[in-house]
Amino acid sequence: MKPKDKKILKPHRPARLKNTRLLDLEVLDELPDNIKFKAKRTPEKVAETYKKDMQLISGRILEIKSNYQYTIEADNKTFTATLSGRLKQFAFHSKSIVAVGDYVELDIVAEPPRIENILPRKNTLTRYLGSNFQRPTILAANIDQVIVTSSWRKPMIKPGLIDRYLCLAALDNIDAIIIINKVDLCEDREKLEETVSYYKNVGYTLLYTSALTGEGIDELYELLKNRDSVFSGQSGTGKSSIINRLEPSLNLPTAEVSDYNEKGKHTTTSTILIPWSFGGHLLDTPGIKTVNLAKDTKSQIPRVFPGFATLAPLCYFNDCTHTHEEHCAVLSALEEGKIPTNRYLSYVSLLNSL
Repeated sequence: MKPKDKKILKPHRPARLKNTRLLDLEVLDELPDNIKFKAKRTPEKVAETYKKDMQLISGRILEIKSNYQYTIEADNKTFTATLSGRLKQFAFHSKSIVAVGDYVELDIVAEPPRIENILPRKNTLTRYLGSNFQRPTILAANIDQVIVTSSWRKPMIKPGLIDRYLCLAALDNIDAIIIINKVDLCEDREKLEETVSYYKNVGYTLLYTSALTGEGIDELYELLKNRDSVFSGQSGTGKSSIINRLEPSLNLPTAEVSDYNEKGKHTTTSTILIPWSFGGHLLDTPGIKTVNLAKDTKSQIPRVFPGFATLAPLCYFNDCTHTHEEHCAVLSALEEGKIPTNRYLSYVSLLNSL
Protein backbone atom coordinates (compact mmCIF):
# COMPACT_ATOMS: atom_id res chain seq x y z
CA MET A 1 0.00 0.00 0.00
CA LYS A 2 1.32 3.36 -0.96
CA PRO A 3 1.92 5.83 1.81
CA LYS A 4 -0.62 8.24 0.38
CA ASP A 5 -3.32 5.55 0.49
CA LYS A 6 -2.93 5.03 4.20
CA LYS A 7 -5.77 6.39 6.24
CA ILE A 8 -4.68 8.70 8.97
CA LEU A 9 -6.40 7.73 12.18
CA LYS A 10 -7.27 10.62 14.48
CA PRO A 11 -8.18 10.14 18.11
CA HIS A 12 -11.88 10.16 18.74
CA ARG A 13 -13.16 13.22 20.50
CA PRO A 14 -16.50 13.24 22.23
CA ALA A 15 -19.01 15.84 21.14
CA ARG A 16 -18.54 19.14 22.93
CA LEU A 17 -21.40 20.83 24.71
CA LYS A 18 -21.99 24.15 22.97
CA ASN A 19 -25.03 25.65 24.68
CA THR A 20 -27.21 24.68 27.57
CA ARG A 21 -30.62 26.16 28.35
CA LEU A 22 -31.55 26.04 32.02
CA LEU A 23 -35.15 26.80 32.87
CA ASP A 24 -34.32 27.41 36.50
CA LEU A 25 -31.00 29.22 36.90
CA GLU A 26 -31.11 28.87 40.68
CA VAL A 27 -29.99 25.25 40.38
CA LEU A 28 -26.49 26.62 39.89
CA ASP A 29 -26.42 27.56 43.57
CA GLU A 30 -26.65 23.87 44.46
CA LEU A 31 -23.77 22.75 42.23
CA PRO A 32 -20.28 22.18 43.66
CA ASP A 33 -17.54 24.76 43.08
CA ASN A 34 -15.43 22.51 40.82
CA ILE A 35 -17.96 22.19 38.01
CA LYS A 36 -16.54 22.42 34.49
CA PHE A 37 -18.83 25.20 33.36
CA LYS A 38 -20.50 28.30 34.78
CA ALA A 39 -23.59 29.94 33.34
CA LYS A 40 -23.45 33.74 33.19
CA ARG A 41 -26.65 34.96 34.79
CA THR A 42 -28.12 38.37 34.06
CA PRO A 43 -27.33 41.21 36.49
CA GLU A 44 -31.05 41.91 36.99
CA LYS A 45 -31.18 38.98 39.44
CA VAL A 46 -28.04 39.95 41.32
CA ALA A 47 -30.00 40.92 44.46
CA GLU A 48 -31.74 37.55 44.72
CA THR A 49 -30.19 35.12 47.17
CA TYR A 50 -31.38 32.03 49.01
CA LYS A 51 -28.65 31.87 51.62
CA LYS A 52 -29.74 31.66 55.24
CA ASP A 53 -28.32 32.71 58.60
CA MET A 54 -26.58 35.77 57.18
CA GLN A 55 -25.95 38.92 59.22
CA LEU A 56 -25.73 41.76 56.71
CA ILE A 57 -24.38 45.23 57.43
CA SER A 58 -23.88 48.11 55.01
CA GLY A 59 -20.35 49.24 54.20
CA ARG A 60 -18.22 50.93 51.60
CA ILE A 61 -15.24 49.58 49.68
CA LEU A 62 -12.05 51.46 50.55
CA GLU A 63 -9.58 49.44 48.50
CA ILE A 64 -9.53 46.53 46.06
CA LYS A 65 -6.71 44.07 46.56
CA SER A 66 -5.73 41.05 44.49
CA ASN A 67 -7.54 37.70 44.37
CA TYR A 68 -10.99 39.08 45.25
CA GLN A 69 -9.85 40.66 48.51
CA TYR A 70 -11.39 43.97 49.59
CA THR A 71 -10.94 46.46 52.42
CA ILE A 72 -14.37 47.63 53.59
CA GLU A 73 -15.41 50.27 56.12
CA ALA A 74 -18.62 49.37 57.99
CA ASP A 75 -19.97 50.35 61.41
CA ASN A 76 -16.82 52.43 62.02
CA LYS A 77 -14.71 49.30 61.62
CA THR A 78 -12.45 48.05 58.85
CA PHE A 79 -12.96 44.56 57.44
CA THR A 80 -10.96 42.48 55.00
CA ALA A 81 -13.59 40.70 52.95
CA THR A 82 -13.97 38.46 49.94
CA LEU A 83 -16.59 38.35 47.21
CA SER A 84 -19.57 36.01 47.22
CA GLY A 85 -19.26 33.24 44.64
CA ARG A 86 -22.83 34.00 43.65
CA LEU A 87 -21.83 37.48 42.39
CA LYS A 88 -19.03 36.03 40.28
CA GLN A 89 -21.63 34.18 38.19
CA PHE A 90 -23.28 37.29 36.82
CA ALA A 91 -22.43 38.81 33.45
CA PHE A 92 -21.54 42.37 34.47
CA HIS A 93 -20.94 44.94 31.73
CA SER A 94 -17.67 46.21 33.24
CA LYS A 95 -14.37 44.36 33.58
CA SER A 96 -14.55 44.46 37.38
CA ILE A 97 -17.53 43.44 39.47
CA VAL A 98 -17.13 46.08 42.16
CA ALA A 99 -15.26 49.37 42.38
CA VAL A 100 -13.70 51.52 45.05
CA GLY A 101 -16.46 53.68 46.53
CA ASP A 102 -19.18 51.06 46.06
CA TYR A 103 -21.70 50.65 48.85
CA VAL A 104 -22.18 46.96 49.61
CA GLU A 105 -23.90 44.60 52.03
CA LEU A 106 -21.39 42.56 54.01
CA ASP A 107 -22.09 39.25 55.71
CA ILE A 108 -20.03 39.44 58.91
CA VAL A 109 -20.99 35.92 60.05
CA ALA A 110 -18.97 34.38 57.22
CA GLU A 111 -15.27 33.74 57.73
CA PRO A 112 -13.78 35.78 56.20
CA PRO A 113 -16.58 38.36 55.85
CA ARG A 114 -18.21 38.20 52.43
CA ILE A 115 -19.74 40.79 50.09
CA GLU A 116 -23.23 39.54 49.31
CA ASN A 117 -24.87 42.50 47.54
CA ILE A 118 -23.76 45.58 45.60
CA LEU A 119 -26.05 48.53 46.28
CA PRO A 120 -27.19 50.82 43.42
CA ARG A 121 -24.58 53.36 42.30
CA LYS A 122 -25.12 57.11 42.12
CA ASN A 123 -22.50 57.37 39.37
CA THR A 124 -19.22 55.91 38.19
CA LEU A 125 -15.98 57.30 36.81
CA THR A 126 -15.24 55.01 33.88
CA ARG A 127 -12.53 54.70 31.26
CA TYR A 128 -12.16 52.42 28.28
CA LEU A 129 -9.31 50.60 26.61
CA GLY A 130 -8.31 51.69 23.12
CA SER A 131 -9.06 48.30 21.54
CA ASN A 132 -11.90 47.55 19.14
CA PHE A 133 -13.69 45.44 21.76
CA GLN A 134 -14.13 47.96 24.54
CA ARG A 135 -15.17 47.00 28.04
CA PRO A 136 -15.42 49.70 30.67
CA THR A 137 -13.04 49.90 33.60
CA ILE A 138 -14.72 51.57 36.58
CA LEU A 139 -12.14 53.71 38.37
CA ALA A 140 -14.44 54.80 41.20
CA ALA A 141 -18.12 54.87 42.19
CA ASN A 142 -20.45 57.15 44.15
CA ILE A 143 -18.33 60.29 44.03
CA ASP A 144 -19.29 63.97 44.16
CA GLN A 145 -16.63 65.55 42.00
CA VAL A 146 -13.55 64.79 39.93
CA ILE A 147 -10.48 67.00 40.35
CA VAL A 148 -8.88 67.13 36.90
CA THR A 149 -5.22 67.74 37.71
CA SER A 150 -2.81 69.18 35.18
CA SER A 151 0.54 70.96 35.56
CA TRP A 152 1.99 73.98 33.83
CA ARG A 153 5.38 72.34 33.36
CA LYS A 154 7.02 68.97 34.05
CA PRO A 155 4.95 67.55 32.42
CA MET A 156 3.79 70.38 30.17
CA ILE A 157 0.12 71.23 30.24
CA LYS A 158 -2.00 69.31 27.72
CA PRO A 159 -5.37 71.03 27.21
CA GLY A 160 -6.46 68.21 24.90
CA LEU A 161 -6.11 65.75 27.77
CA ILE A 162 -8.07 68.10 30.03
CA ASP A 163 -10.83 68.13 27.39
CA ARG A 164 -11.02 64.34 27.46
CA TYR A 165 -11.23 64.22 31.26
CA LEU A 166 -13.99 66.82 31.25
CA CYS A 167 -15.95 64.82 28.67
CA LEU A 168 -15.42 61.69 30.75
CA ALA A 169 -16.83 63.42 33.84
CA ALA A 170 -19.77 64.90 31.91
CA LEU A 171 -20.71 61.51 30.42
CA ASP A 172 -20.71 60.04 33.93
CA ASN A 173 -22.69 62.99 35.39
CA ILE A 174 -19.94 64.05 37.77
CA ASP A 175 -19.01 67.65 38.60
CA ALA A 176 -15.49 68.60 37.49
CA ILE A 177 -12.95 71.01 38.95
CA ILE A 178 -9.74 71.88 37.09
CA ILE A 179 -6.52 72.62 38.92
CA ILE A 180 -3.32 73.72 37.21
CA ASN A 181 -0.49 72.65 39.49
CA LYS A 182 3.20 73.64 39.58
CA VAL A 183 2.42 77.29 38.83
CA ASP A 184 5.61 78.11 40.72
CA LEU A 185 7.36 77.08 37.47
CA CYS A 186 5.36 79.63 35.45
CA GLU A 187 7.32 82.72 34.43
CA ASP A 188 4.55 84.27 32.32
CA ARG A 189 1.18 84.39 34.08
CA GLU A 190 -0.44 86.09 31.08
CA LYS A 191 0.41 83.10 28.91
CA LEU A 192 -0.98 80.76 31.57
CA GLU A 193 -4.20 82.77 31.73
CA GLU A 194 -4.47 82.80 27.94
CA THR A 195 -4.05 79.01 27.80
CA VAL A 196 -6.77 78.09 30.30
CA SER A 197 -9.12 81.09 30.39
CA TYR A 198 -11.56 79.32 28.05
CA TYR A 199 -12.44 76.79 30.76
CA LYS A 200 -13.27 79.55 33.24
CA ASN A 201 -15.27 81.44 30.61
CA VAL A 202 -17.52 78.42 29.94
CA GLY A 203 -18.25 77.90 33.65
CA TYR A 204 -15.67 75.48 35.09
CA THR A 205 -14.11 76.10 38.48
CA LEU A 206 -10.36 76.45 37.89
CA LEU A 207 -7.61 76.88 40.46
CA TYR A 208 -3.89 77.59 40.20
CA THR A 209 -2.01 75.55 42.78
CA SER A 210 1.52 74.85 43.92
CA ALA A 211 2.33 72.08 46.36
CA LEU A 212 5.69 73.80 46.85
CA THR A 213 4.54 77.31 47.77
CA GLY A 214 1.02 76.46 48.98
CA GLU A 215 -0.71 78.69 46.44
CA GLY A 216 -4.36 77.74 45.96
CA ILE A 217 -4.30 75.04 48.64
CA ASP A 218 -6.71 76.89 50.97
CA GLU A 219 -9.22 77.40 48.14
CA LEU A 220 -8.96 73.73 47.20
CA TYR A 221 -9.43 72.74 50.85
CA GLU A 222 -12.83 74.50 50.90
CA LEU A 223 -13.93 72.78 47.70
CA LEU A 224 -13.04 69.34 49.07
CA LYS A 225 -14.59 69.71 52.52
CA ASN A 226 -17.39 67.19 53.22
CA ARG A 227 -17.38 65.88 49.66
CA ASP A 228 -16.15 62.67 48.05
CA SER A 229 -13.59 63.69 45.45
CA VAL A 230 -11.44 61.77 43.01
CA PHE A 231 -8.08 63.17 41.89
CA SER A 232 -7.36 62.14 38.35
CA GLY A 233 -4.97 63.32 35.68
CA GLN A 234 -1.75 62.68 33.87
CA SER A 235 1.12 61.02 35.76
CA GLY A 236 3.60 63.46 37.26
CA THR A 237 1.26 66.42 37.62
CA GLY A 238 1.67 66.39 41.39
CA LYS A 239 -1.58 64.88 42.62
CA SER A 240 0.11 63.07 45.50
CA SER A 241 2.10 66.21 46.44
CA ILE A 242 -1.10 68.28 46.62
CA ILE A 243 -2.80 65.61 48.71
CA ASN A 244 0.17 65.52 51.10
CA ARG A 245 -0.07 69.29 51.44
CA LEU A 246 -3.77 69.00 52.28
CA GLU A 247 -3.35 66.00 54.60
CA PRO A 248 0.31 65.66 55.71
CA SER A 249 -0.43 62.54 57.78
CA LEU A 250 -1.07 60.52 54.60
CA ASN A 251 2.53 60.90 53.40
CA LEU A 252 1.78 59.51 49.94
CA PRO A 253 4.87 58.57 47.87
CA THR A 254 6.01 61.03 45.19
CA ALA A 255 8.53 60.82 42.34
CA GLU A 256 10.51 63.18 40.14
CA VAL A 257 9.47 63.81 36.53
CA SER A 258 11.95 62.75 33.86
CA ASP A 259 13.98 65.66 32.45
CA TYR A 260 14.35 63.74 29.18
CA ASN A 261 10.73 63.28 28.15
CA GLU A 262 8.83 65.12 30.94
CA LYS A 263 6.87 61.97 31.71
CA GLY A 264 5.82 61.23 35.25
CA LYS A 265 6.10 57.94 37.08
CA HIS A 266 3.14 56.12 38.61
CA THR A 267 3.47 56.63 42.37
CA THR A 268 -0.18 55.74 42.98
CA THR A 269 -0.51 52.11 41.92
CA SER A 270 -4.12 51.45 42.87
CA THR A 271 -7.32 53.34 43.52
CA ILE A 272 -7.98 53.82 47.23
CA LEU A 273 -10.66 55.61 49.27
CA ILE A 274 -9.24 57.66 52.16
CA PRO A 275 -11.26 59.69 54.71
CA TRP A 276 -10.27 63.36 54.96
CA SER A 277 -9.77 64.68 58.47
CA PHE A 278 -11.92 67.68 57.50
CA GLY A 279 -14.87 65.60 56.20
CA GLY A 280 -15.52 63.71 53.01
CA HIS A 281 -13.28 61.22 51.25
CA LEU A 282 -10.38 61.18 48.84
CA LEU A 283 -10.34 58.74 45.94
CA ASP A 284 -6.77 58.71 44.68
CA THR A 285 -6.33 56.99 41.31
CA PRO A 286 -3.22 56.12 39.29
CA GLY A 287 -2.28 58.66 36.64
CA ILE A 288 -3.51 57.97 33.14
CA LYS A 289 -1.36 58.94 30.15
CA THR A 290 -4.15 58.27 27.63
CA VAL A 291 -7.87 58.70 28.19
CA ASN A 292 -10.08 56.67 25.85
CA LEU A 293 -13.81 57.18 25.70
CA ALA A 294 -16.40 54.63 24.68
CA LYS A 295 -16.97 54.55 20.94
CA ASP A 296 -20.73 54.43 21.41
CA THR A 297 -20.59 57.84 23.14
CA LYS A 298 -19.54 59.58 19.92
CA SER A 299 -23.04 60.98 19.38
CA GLN A 300 -22.93 62.59 22.85
CA ILE A 301 -19.57 64.35 22.49
CA PRO A 302 -21.05 67.31 20.50
CA ARG A 303 -23.17 68.11 23.57
CA VAL A 304 -20.74 67.43 26.42
CA PHE A 305 -17.49 68.85 25.03
CA PRO A 306 -16.34 71.79 27.21
CA GLY A 307 -18.34 74.88 26.27
CA PHE A 308 -20.66 73.15 23.79
CA ALA A 309 -23.51 72.24 26.17
CA THR A 310 -25.21 75.64 25.84
CA LEU A 311 -24.52 75.99 22.11
CA ALA A 312 -25.61 72.54 20.86
CA PRO A 313 -29.37 73.10 21.52
CA LEU A 314 -29.16 76.23 19.30
CA CYS A 315 -28.04 74.26 16.23
CA TYR A 316 -30.60 73.80 13.45
CA PHE A 317 -30.09 70.01 13.38
CA ASN A 318 -30.62 67.99 16.56
CA ASP A 319 -27.79 65.60 15.63
CA CYS A 320 -25.39 68.34 14.53
CA THR A 321 -21.74 67.26 14.73
CA HIS A 322 -20.45 70.87 14.51
CA THR A 323 -18.19 69.95 11.60
CA HIS A 324 -19.99 70.78 8.34
CA GLU A 325 -23.65 71.46 9.00
CA GLU A 326 -25.39 74.73 8.13
CA HIS A 327 -26.80 76.95 10.85
CA CYS A 328 -24.46 75.44 13.45
CA ALA A 329 -24.15 77.50 16.63
CA VAL A 330 -20.71 76.09 17.43
CA LEU A 331 -19.26 76.93 14.01
CA SER A 332 -20.77 80.41 14.28
CA ALA A 333 -19.15 80.90 17.68
CA LEU A 334 -15.85 79.70 16.19
CA GLU A 335 -16.07 82.28 13.40
CA GLU A 336 -16.86 85.01 15.93
CA GLY A 337 -13.83 84.09 18.02
CA LYS A 338 -15.86 82.95 21.03
CA ILE A 339 -14.34 79.46 20.76
CA PRO A 340 -10.53 79.33 20.37
CA THR A 341 -9.32 77.49 17.30
CA ASN A 342 -7.17 75.11 19.33
CA ARG A 343 -10.16 74.03 21.41
CA TYR A 344 -12.22 73.35 18.31
CA LEU A 345 -9.36 71.34 16.78
CA SER A 346 -9.20 69.37 20.04
CA TYR A 347 -12.91 68.62 19.66
CA VAL A 348 -12.48 67.42 16.07
CA SER A 349 -9.52 65.25 17.09
CA LEU A 350 -11.54 63.68 19.92
CA LEU A 351 -14.52 63.07 17.63
CA ASN A 352 -12.35 61.44 14.97
CA SER A 353 -10.68 59.19 17.55
CA LEU A 354 -14.06 57.60 18.27
